[in-house]
Amino acid sequence: MTRFLKSAGLLLFLFSTPFSIAAEHYVSGKITNITAIEGALLVNVENGMIPENCAGTSNNWMKIKQENTTMISVVLAQWAANNRAATVYTSGIETGGKYCLVIQVDPAG
Repeated sequence: MTRFLKSAGLLLFLFSTPFSIAAEHYVSGKITNITAIEGALLVNVENGMIPENCAGTSNNWMKIKQENTTMISVVLAQWAANNRAATVYTSGIETGGKYCLVIQVDPAG
């Protein structure tokens, strides 16, 4: 019975611990920083995690263009509610730019 309780406790710990996962076109984790620049909202995910297609983006920032008002609204609402876990999907570094472009934000929970 003790072994079962230890195993159950370990599983509970693992699934309750925040974590970040990065893949080729997306990163999952907690949005830990936002900033606004002219024409865009920039987001950072915990531990500076970025998707593989974002290698070389300035300071690991990912850019949501101003024209994507729904995505910006979702991120700002999450930020205000302190519910910042999300998966951020990207298309890579913008042509002629220095930031990785966000194409979708999927809030967790």
